[in-house]
Amino acid sequence: MSLTALHRLDISDTCSFVKSAGLPAVAAASVIAGLVAAFVVFVLTSSPDIALFAGVMAPLLPIAFAFRAVAVYDAEVEAKAPELFYDLSEQVKASGSIVKALKRVSRHEYGTISDEVCRMLSEIEEEGYDIASALRAMALRTKNRYVDRSVSVIIEALTTSSNLESILKAVASEGRLAQSLKKERQAGISSSVFVIYFTAIIFLAVTMLCITSFMHLSADMRLATGLEVLNVRDAVMPYYVLSVSVALCTGLAIGEMREAIVYGGARDAAILLGLTFLVYELVIFPGYDMLGAFGI
Repeated sequence: MSLTALHRLDISDTCSFVKSAGLPAVAAASVIAGLVAAFVVFVLTSSPDIALFAGVMAPLLPIAFAFRAVAVYDAEVEAKAPELFYDLSEQVKASGSIVKALKRVSRHEYGTISDEVCRMLSEIEEEGYDIASALRAMALRTKNRYVDRSVSVIIEALTTSSNLESILKAVASEGRLAQSLKKERQAGISSSVFVIYFTAIIFLAVTMLCITSFMHLSADMRLATGLEVLNVRDAVMPYYVLSVSVALCTGLAIGEMREAIVYGGARDAAILLGLTFLVYELVIFPGYDMLGAFGI
């Protein structure tokens, strides 16, 4: 089996599980796992900053993977389904029967949808399904809004319209138009996503410069007055919590804007959270004076 086939199988299996359970259920289970991870890490390390990082990152990774699996599956379905419906319309025009048309298009390659076409034929020929029931079963399995909407229109056409060919072509045109509009929307949003990432990184950089400089100034003043110098990690912990919150909210906001669903930002939140954790662990918590390093 090729690597591409293995990758498709892995995505398909994950997508089937996620679609059956639902992304909210996956998110809830991931949050519980994150709380457990945070508790375990805190017990093992006694470090609240690492525990917070583990508790937030642990839910983000499975949510990001689950959303990606569903997004890849839906993207393939929405790209290939209009081709299927258009080819069906041509075959219905030639043969006059949707079952014969299904048999002919089953020889073509439509990615994931090809498996559904073969399954529909099996249900019709071997299990005694009528065409409407087979279409409904396909819509239930795919759980895709475009397919579900298209199936409803086609089933209505089977019972009320004699011009099934035109209905199938209209459904295919709607799918192609939706794909075109989606690509235009994503192209327009890309620049906004870049600006948000850039702003988040600038915020983190300014926070890093200010905290490291002020902590050194505070330490010098305390030494001059004979007061005990504060522990850097304890002193900047509130800022660390704030930065983690900003990274999480920014990433989720990107997902809501780009994918129209907050789960789509789990990957972005994980990236910003990882960057925040590295900056604090490598620069801020050790107490490096960044401005002092440049002689400022």
